[in-house]
Amino acid sequence: MSSSLKYILYLTVLHLALGVLAFYLLEGDGVYVLLAELVLLGSAYIAYRIYRSIISPLQLLGRGAAALEDQDFSVKLLPTGSIEMDRIGKVYNRMIDQLREERVNSRQQEEFLDRLLGAAELGVVILDYDGEVSSMNNWMQRQCKNVEGFHDAILGPFLHLRPRPETLSSEPDDQATAEVSRTDQVITGPGNRRYHVETANFIDRGFERGFIIIQDVTADILSAEKEAYGKVIRMMAHEVNNSNAAIISVLRSLLEAATDGEEGLMELNQDYLPVVINRAENMTTFMRNFARVVRLPNPDHQRTNLNDLLRRTGDVMTTVLANHNINLSYDLPETEVIVRADAAQLEQVVINALTNSRESIGSGGNIHISATRFPKGFIIADNGPGIPASATQDIFTPFFSTKPTGQGVGLTLTREILEAHKTTYQLSTEEDGWTRLRVTF
Repeated sequence: MSSSLKYILYLTVLHLALGVLAFYLLEGDGVYVLLAELVLLGSAYIAYRIYRSIISPLQLLGRGAAALEDQDFSVKLLPTGSIEMDRIGKVYNRMIDQLREERVNSRQQEEFLDRLLGAAELGVVILDYDGEVSSMNNWMQRQCKNVEGFHDAILGPFLHLRPRPETLSSEPDDQATAEVSRTDQVITGPGNRRYHVETANFIDRGFERGFIIIQDVTADILSAEKEAYGKVIRMMAHEVNNSNAAIISVLRSLLEAATDGEEGLMELNQDYLPVVINRAENMTTFMRNFARVVRLPNPDHQRTNLNDLLRRTGDVMTTVLANHNINLSYDLPETEVIVRADAAQLEQVVINALTNSRESIGSGGNIHISATRFPKGFIIADNGPGIPASATQDIFTPFFSTKPTGQGVGLTLTREILEAHKTTYQLSTEEDGWTRLRVTF
């Protein structure tokens, strides 16, 4: 039974008892009976006022508490006339206004953060208490859906590394402390993309949970690499070309001055000068190849039929491949595969890939060129000995080569062109033994 009901019941019984008692005691004296009734009515009115000033505000506070329990911040207390209760009511109303304002601000911030994370070009993954994925933003969902192997390669190593939930007052063991420590590293993912992965923890209702932030830093790393080796190459090219130009000029002058009657110059002509000139010219060519990477212009994107480009570029190499007893085959869609690309630069990519395949095979083998419409792209495959396992992680590293005398210019140039076209690409020896360059637009 509520306090208000008890209060009303008590007053009702009390006034009824007093009324009956006054009636019997003052029976026969009408004036005193009337006076007693007036006193009882005054007492009832005073009781009602006390009820309004004490019990009614308490009921209002009860309704306010129920509203707080339901997280309804719209209920406010009205003045009751009681100084003490009105003071409590003012404090309650201020608290309600503050809670409502904080709730509105909190929802606005949550909405802002949701939109920000949804539009950000980086991945945010929230883990649950068991280290499983609880939620992720739009960018991360697209990567997991569209990039094959992305989830296992990038997220896989960081799942299940959270310790069992521990309260703030608990003392985690040494292993748990090591597992929840902050990590920050760069990982090579599918398509030779570089991802900066950062993991950390936060406290949710007294327990630790983890989150992962993933950012594609491929463009930044490649830009820094290109700027670094570009400066070195330009400096080397300047010095080597200037020196070689002078050396070659002097040597040619000596050759022109040599005559049959001058035995010393004749011997120099036959035995030494051609070799020196050849080496100087090779050095110039060597530096020119490096300079091509640095001076690569921005692609001129035009409507390009990928089928025609692959066919005509492969036909250019047919004679060279035939001389090494290498068979070149095609598997191109019957309908056009249209991409926006710089045809001349893509032809260079195909030529570099075919050249690498020919050098890998040596003599007697197969090269296969294919294209796909969904997604748009092409594959160049060969059945050569493949890429050594020790070199897998270094493919497309600037100027890296598995050939004893290789300069690594071809793959570096290929990487720069494909990055400029914003493609996804991968070069690897697969389980069937074939080495494939996969390019997807």
